[in-house]
Amino acid sequence: MKRRIATLLGPGAEAEALALPHTKLIAVWLVLMWERLWPALWLAVSLAGLFAAVALFDVLPLLPGWLHLAALVGFAAAVLLAAIRGLRAFRPPTAADARRRLETASGVPHRPLTALLDHQATGTADPASRRLWQLHRQRLREAMAKWRVGMPSPGVPARDRYGLRAFVFLALLLAGIGAGGDWAERLDRAFSPHFGRIGLADTASLDLFITPPDYTGAAPLYLSAADIASAEGTPATPEIVQIPVDSVVLARVTGGGTLPNLAVDEAATPFEAIDGRSYEITHTLTAGSRIAVEQGRDTLGAWPIAIVPDAPPTIAFVTPTAESERAALRLDFQAADDYGIETVTARLELTAEATAAGPGLDTTPIEIALSVPGRRPREARAASYHDLTPHPWAGQPVQLTLVATDSAGQEGLSETVDLVLPEREFTHPVARAVIEQRRSLMLDPDSHPIVSEVLDTLSLRPDRYYDDAVVFLALRTASRRLALATDVATAIEPVQELLWDTALRIEDGELSIAERELREAQQALMEALDGDATDQEIRELMDELRQALDEYLKAMQENLMEQLARGELPEMMPDPNSQTIDRDQLNEMLEQMQDLAESGSRDAARDLLAQLQEMLENLQAGVMQQQQQQQQNQSNQAMELMEQLQDLTRAQQELLDRSFRESQQNQQQGQQGEQGQQSQQQGQQGQQGSQSGSQFGREGAAIQEALRRALGDMMRQMDDLTGGIPMPLGRAEQSMRQSEQALSQGQAGQSIQPQADSVDQLQQGLQDFVDQVLEQMAQQNNGQIGSMMQQLNSGRDPLGRPLPNSGGMNTEEVGIPDQADVQRAREILNELRRRLGQRSRSSEELDYIERLIRQF
Repeated sequence: MKRRIATLLGPGAEAEALALPHTKLIAVWLVLMWERLWPALWLAVSLAGLFAAVALFDVLPLLPGWLHLAALVGFAAAVLLAAIRGLRAFRPPTAADARRRLETASGVPHRPLTALLDHQATGTADPASRRLWQLHRQRLREAMAKWRVGMPSPGVPARDRYGLRAFVFLALLLAGIGAGGDWAERLDRAFSPHFGRIGLADTASLDLFITPPDYTGAAPLYLSAADIASAEGTPATPEIVQIPVDSVVLARVTGGGTLPNLAVDEAATPFEAIDGRSYEITHTLTAGSRIAVEQGRDTLGAWPIAIVPDAPPTIAFVTPTAESERAALRLDFQAADDYGIETVTARLELTAEATAAGPGLDTTPIEIALSVPGRRPREARAASYHDLTPHPWAGQPVQLTLVATDSAGQEGLSETVDLVLPEREFTHPVARAVIEQRRSLMLDPDSHPIVSEVLDTLSLRPDRYYDDAVVFLALRTASRRLALATDVATAIEPVQELLWDTALRIEDGELSIAERELREAQQALMEALDGDATDQEIRELMDELRQALDEYLKAMQENLMEQLARGELPEMMPDPNSQTIDRDQLNEMLEQMQDLAESGSRDAARDLLAQLQEMLENLQAGVMQQQQQQQQNQSNQAMELMEQLQDLTRAQQELLDRSFRESQQNQQQGQQGEQGQQSQQQGQQGQQGSQSGSQFGREGAAIQEALRRALGDMMRQMDDLTGGIPMPLGRAEQSMRQSEQALSQGQAGQSIQPQADSVDQLQQGLQDFVDQVLEQMAQQNNGQIGSMMQQLNSGRDPLGRPLPNSGGMNTEEVGIPDQADVQRAREILNELRRRLGQRSRSSEELDYIERLIRQF
């Protein structure tokens, strides 16, 4: 390293090599080299770049061979002469040039690098002189930190006044972009002139495009010269080109001088001349195995082809048709087509038996459009629900066929299945009667006078349909329309719709109407996701679906409220083991669906909507009704435990009353003994009283123990039912144990307070148990049905019956108290307060009265 630096700095400098900024000197030397070399070679490099751009543009192969060779020689000579001329005056920089350039670029005066290489000439024996010389050199070294190399300045712009370098650079850049991955082949063709080929002016070029029909969705085909096979055949035979039927061929020929022909097999069609050198033809391919373009005796291009016919779509049932829990027909299908499915339709036709049984039925087939996921998918699978219960064919045997149609209008049919259309079963007598009259009107339109009279009769008993004014007006309107109809055929259809809506209102109130609107909102959103709806339309439909879902849940709540108000057992009993979903989760699904649709993932949004529809169709009454018996058994068990706890509370209250009376008798006998009445009769009575007290103690202790054991059994059952035991019941059990110990010792007075505490705790435990049952129902149903029942059944048990009050009394048969009962209760309360103020009474009695007042 030292030697290289010394060589750069000059002879005799090796000793001082490390004292100089050698790194910057090397950089300065390279800068000087570039400043001298680039002006000498820029013209040669520019000419080489211009040749590279011409080569990448693939221009040279279009020239005749001799002209191609002349261009190569001309470019080579120009580059060589420019390089020789530029290098003739080139001189490499020296070490002195590097040092001087570094001193100049740094702006340091007095040439410090040269001074740094100097040696002390005189005064070497003088210490002061040597010290002064060292300080001088040290000051020069400190100046090294300020030295700069500077940017090279070759001065080429002064030589290239017209900016030819920029032109060459842009041309090379564009040529490289245009060549792409073909750059190596183009460079090879540029250095390989072909002397046997003709010039561009005599060449006939062919461009042939094949555009498949729009319904295929396939991209156009371009047949290039690399696929050409002559009529006589070549060693490299191209592969057979697959072309959809009815594809359009567009061929253009430029040059050649004669009119070309398009040959499909043996049939030839001449081109049309656009100008003197260009020709064009458009032809539709329906058959053939070979296509060629001929011009005179030459074949410009020939390709073996295969015309691919458009196959009809196929469709089949994935799972058998089924009826959902909401009486909707479920259709699960899978379809496929080679170019895409346009529509899928379910076609329903009445069977011959149904037509014979109901001659008045309209036999026109029902066409139901089914949703197809995506836009013209090649393969599709979807499941959908369709409510056909309002249709006149509900309950009739029909034949179902699925029809798939492609964009070319071809149809594919599935197998035909026989089924009975789902029919809505009505339980309300009036609703069932209205449906029967509607069916009679459908099967025999001539029976409209009889139907009118029956409807008029049904309307006269409003108490049978909950005094609903809407139902009354609907029945009267339907009756009058049929009675006054001049054209029965025209009047029957709107009357049928009116009777159907009336029956639904009687049966379910607003629930069925809300259910229908919810289905319509789901179907509208499904069609929008399958089509080309905008984000704004999707957002509006999502809002409509959200509103329809809210209305449906609200209708469910109102329907349940009406059933409970009438004392009916709701059909939808929640199953503690079933999966449930609350309104927040439904809203979260809708928000996620909207986000997916707006982000472009409409297929995912459609799948999520299908899951929601599947959930709403089957995760309601169906799942709940399957487990209704189990839930009802649990509710009955809870009610039985409540009644047992009430009986236990009454038994404990009776034992408390007996203990209180026994304590009063013992107290009176004790007072008589203190007064000194020592007669034999009184002594016998005292002995009998003692024996009676001892007998009651043993009997009361046995009763108390039995009550305590019964309470223990009930607490175990409560634990199994609700997973917990109310804490007041545990305290009641401890009080019972204290009471039993006092009674077994014959101390009836000492057992009163524990018994009173146990009564209080039993009453509180009963209320806590009721709360646990209601809370468990709300948790099991994830806050939906359970919370609804808890809100509706305030003060009622899980079966809708009134709950016991906090005083342990069963108010099942107790009506709302009138003003007289309220006044009587006030009088009793005043009397209790008056007795509480008589301090002469015993402490047990005063404590008992105080607890009675505390209940109020």
